[in-house]
Amino acid sequence: MVSDNKSVFWYVLFAANGKAAKITDYLKNANIEYFFPVHYKERRLKDTERKRLVLRPLIGNLVFVKSSINCLESHLREIKLRLNITSDLYYRDLGTRKIIVISETLMQNFIAVAGSTKEHITYLSNDEINFEKGKKIRITGGAFEGVEGIFLRIKGRQHVVVTLPDVLSVAIAFIPTRFIFPLE
Repeated sequence: MVSDNKSVFWYVLFAANGKAAKITDYLKNANIEYFFPVHYKERRLKDTERKRLVLRPLIGNLVFVKSSINCLESHLREIKLRLNITSDLYYRDLGTRKIIVISETLMQNFIAVAGSTKEHITYLSNDEINFEKGKKIRITGGAFEGVEGIFLRIKGRQHVVVTLPDVLSVAIAFIPTRFIFPLE
């Protein structure tokens, strides 16, 4: 998708060396809408057998930002200065090197799934999935009601997969078939 400078889209930022959380702090203070997926992970406390749940990034290096490209450019310059980042922050298509832009609809489906800290989801590269074998569906009930994705088999089990083209996909572990409505 090509964006003009006046339009607002979702952009994907890549922040190496664990700086994604610091970028989200900046975006929050600047009142810029972003999505940084996290999940609960069990951690063992040091020198003990006790464990506790802590929130951890699901995709440690990726931050999704909703903005116009003009507005985002000035903020990215500031972020790079503050965090001493020399590389480009935009996540780009590996073949064409174009900045990846995500539509609002795809991003809302992704946020509905990846934003759930309670449900079990799996992250996959788009190369791992044969989308041609799946069926386009909408979930009509439960925690993911309204999400559109592709219903297909992965490693012998049926999943609903929500994909961000050229970035990644998320698979929902279990959706009862009574909540699946075919769109094709």
